[in-house]
Amino acid sequence: MRLKLREWLSDQPASAARLGADLAAARSNLRRQLNLAGPVVACGHQAEFFHAGVFAKIIATHILAGQLGGQAVFLTVDCDLPKSSELIVPQITSRGLRRVAVAIPGCDRRLAFEWQPAQPRSQWLEFFARVTSLLDFGDRSALPIFARGWLGSPDPQPQYCDALGSGRAAVEADLGLTGVRELRVSRLCDQSAFRLLMARMLTEPRRCAEDYNRALEGYRQRHRLRAAGQPAPRLQVSDQVVELPLWAVHPRLPRRRLLVAPHADWFELRAETDFVGRFQPAELVGAASRNSAWPFEPEGWQLRPRAISLSALARLLLADLFIHGVGGAKYDEVTEDFVRAFFGVEPAPASCVSATLHLPLPREGIRPQDINAAQQQSRDLRYNPQRHLRGLPAELLQERARLIEQSRTLSKDQPWDHDARRLVFQAIRRINQTMLQTDPWKAAEYDQRVETLRMLWERDQIADDRGYFYALHLRDSLAQLVSRMGRLLAGW
Repeated sequence: MRLKLREWLSDQPASAARLGADLAAARSNLRRQLNLAGPVVACGHQAEFFHAGVFAKIIATHILAGQLGGQAVFLTVDCDLPKSSELIVPQITSRGLRRVAVAIPGCDRRLAFEWQPAQPRSQWLEFFARVTSLLDFGDRSALPIFARGWLGSPDPQPQYCDALGSGRAAVEADLGLTGVRELRVSRLCDQSAFRLLMARMLTEPRRCAEDYNRALEGYRQRHRLRAAGQPAPRLQVSDQVVELPLWAVHPRLPRRRLLVAPHADWFELRAETDFVGRFQPAELVGAASRNSAWPFEPEGWQLRPRAISLSALARLLLADLFIHGVGGAKYDEVTEDFVRAFFGVEPAPASCVSATLHLPLPREGIRPQDINAAQQQSRDLRYNPQRHLRGLPAELLQERARLIEQSRTLSKDQPWDHDARRLVFQAIRRINQTMLQTDPWKAAEYDQRVETLRMLWERDQIADDRGYFYALHLRDSLAQLVSRMGRLLAGW
């Protein structure tokens, strides 16, 4: 039975009874500093050109926050690295459908989104013009709205995350999704509440890593996973060093795993092989409590949460309800076990929302079974040409029938006589080849059909890909998605 959303949240109040007094106070202070009033419904994603399934989370966040009289929040994960330096766009050509990779201006995959170098506005104009030109329906898509938002800043060199947020906000406003507040992970990591929980990980590194690894192992056992690193890699734990679920980041360096080498009354922090500093626990806790700089920040180092710890911090400190996509909802089982074990509390509830939209592209309707049938027909032609060829000489048909009968007799009466059976098999193959030579184009015709079906199926895969950037979709398709989700979530 479905619980109404209000009943669900009232059963899981973000209170001192559930969080503990210190954590509840940190949560309250953070929400006051961020001016977040009422129930907070949050979702998030990396700062990239994400697909419509992610956009559906924003729609759901807006709808549910409105029903609760609360605040919708989109958490921009700007501390992650770009997965690609290109935007994939489908193009209809005279030779069929193809994918075109358009380079994202200045994208450096070694740097986190928050530190992507600003690019001249002219390059972004060229980028959006190129993408729009590839789409037959570009003028009817949401891309012009997104591009106007992106380019709306007077800054001649817009910063990537700022421009991305402006583009997203423009599309949301056009669709009536007003009031979705953007918060960036990099800026949340400057808040005292986030720093206090990260400081707790730093000052109890071994227990943190062991609780994290146990949560991972529990998930792997429940879901019978064998592949290493699924759903996330185990943290390194040894007598000398402990890995934490945090990144050590630096504006001029690739992000590194954060390692702690604990000693009696102090510990050493490392960004993998790079030395970060030696500190006493009280230094880091004190800095977090005062909301002052970490003692290692003057050297350029900062801390960012990894995926599972980010979800933990968001659900403990920020959200009354956190909406994941399918992938996030899976690994969040690990998050919940980790939070209960290490922090000793229950996180705010989470839900899962996704959707699939397809672009208005031509489709051939080819199914995998169509290709399999053509492959089987091509194979059968070579093994049973008499089924497919007309006008075969009677003597060839008679000789083949005689050899087939001989093969069956040998299999039944002399199965041990492998040499005799092999000679008969080779004779059958020679007869088959002779038959095929009576119509040498038939094999080519069958093989060509297999290749044609494969090509058409591959074009259908391009058309049916759900991973295209959401603003490439028709504006009306996105509006219909908003309307449909509104009906589905009514009364929650």
